[in-house]
Amino acid sequence: MTIIRQNSYLILFFALIMVFTFYVILTHNTNSVQTSQVKIEKGDTLWTLAESFSGSTPHHEWIEEIMKENNLSTAKIIAGQSLKIPSEQLNFLPDETRTFAGDSE
Repeated sequence: MTIIRQNSYLILFFALIMVFTFYVILTHNTNSVQTSQVKIEKGDTLWTLAESFSGSTPHHEWIEEIMKENNLSTAKIIAGQSLKIPSEQLNFLPDETRTFAGDSE
C-alpha cells in the first residue's frame, strides 16, 4: 500500500498515457481519402465529369459523393471553380497521348 502512495503520481501519469493512447487509436480514421483539385472548364457539368472519372461507380452515386465532398447544395458548377475529386478516380481520366492499335488517325 505504501508503494502505491509513494508512486501515485507515476501511476496516474501512466494511466493518462494509456487513456490518451486508446483515444487516439479509436478516433483515428484509417479511411482517409486523398483528393485532388480539378478545375471546372466552360461546358463542364457534374454528369460529364462523372463520365470521365466515375469508373464503375454509377454516375448518380458519384455525383452525390462529389457534392457531399465539396459541400454543394445543388449540382450546378461554374467555370473556374475547383472541385475535390478522390485521387484514385483520376486513373479513369482518358489519356489523350496514348493510342491503341484500333485507333484511327
